Amino acid sequence: MFGNTTRHLSWVRNYTEATSVFNKRGAVRSKKWAENERPLYKTYHHYRVVKHPEYYDVVLYSTVMARYHEPTMVDGKKHERRLYMGGNSITSKDFMYHVLGVSRSHTTELADGTKVVAPIYNRSSLHNDGVSFSADFIFVDGFLDPAHSVHTPHYRMVSGNDDKAARAEILKRFDNFIMLAQMRLPEFVASAELSNGKGRPWGSGMQTYHYREAVEAIAHYDPPPQSMVDDFFEMCQDAVNVLASKRAYDQKGFTLDYAWRNNQNDSIDKLDKPITAEDLRKTVSTRILKALDLDKKSVKQTIPQFVVEKDYPRSNVHW
Repeated sequence: MFGNTTRHLSWVRNYTEATSVFNKRGAVRSKKWAENERPLYKTYHHYRVVKHPEYYDVVLYSTVMARYHEPTMVDGKKHERRLYMGGNSITSKDFMYHVLGVSRSHTTELADGTKVVAPIYNRSSLHNDGVSFSADFIFVDGFLDPAHSVHTPHYRMVSGNDDKAARAEILKRFDNFIMLAQMRLPEFVASAELSNGKGRPWGSGMQTYHYREAVEAIAHYDPPPQSMVDDFFEMCQDAVNVLASKRAYDQKGFTLDYAWRNNQNDSIDKLDKPITAEDLRKTVSTRILKALDLDKKSVKQTIPQFVVEKDYPRSNVHW
């Protein structure tokens, strides 16, 4: 991309802009270029607009990222068809944003003012004149017509009854161990080690294979080896460390430094929201399920096409 050249390319967001760019650029005298192709940047062939009798293609390398059909007038209203194909590379995403004016979770407006998500995914679901696309949008006087538009189907993963039953069954096996951990909560709190690294967003505790081994041993052996039980309670201590650090990080005025600096943190007793036995049960249960890969969700829940912006999940979206 040579220093993110896409930031310096012209907008090509519709048929009108594609026509303008094509007409402003002269044909490149090279065997590599066809007569109906124009560069978007200098004479780089990998950014180009291609003119066809009924539409323009906007091409990145060998992928047609957008196709703009010539608008037509229907009952006095301008109808324009725009097709898109998303990409997963940084270059593709930048090209989509800086040149086409769209993105994976692109939002647009309907005629009544409602904002909806019109996503441009990187998995094709339709074809037009021999080319694959993931979105086929019809715009009427500049507004999306959702009744005549479509994009690659998407869904989110949710827990089904089998998932919930499997989790409940395994957690029943850990009931006594979690109860013992709850009884030791005062000890864990007294020994808690708080740090900025554990408390900040995406911060976590110790990522050790011993904790996973301990959980697996308790799940599959009766009784489990004592060394594995000791590692399990060490994991419980780590869970308290992380939970307390996150609450401290979010609490205004709480002094919380990085562990490697060895500076003085405020005491865990200063937390406005102390760690409770139920808090410990929840966070340890989460770790148990994750260690046993039981936190996965197996049921696909379809997300409607063109949902309003507030109803579009910003995570756990698949297509």
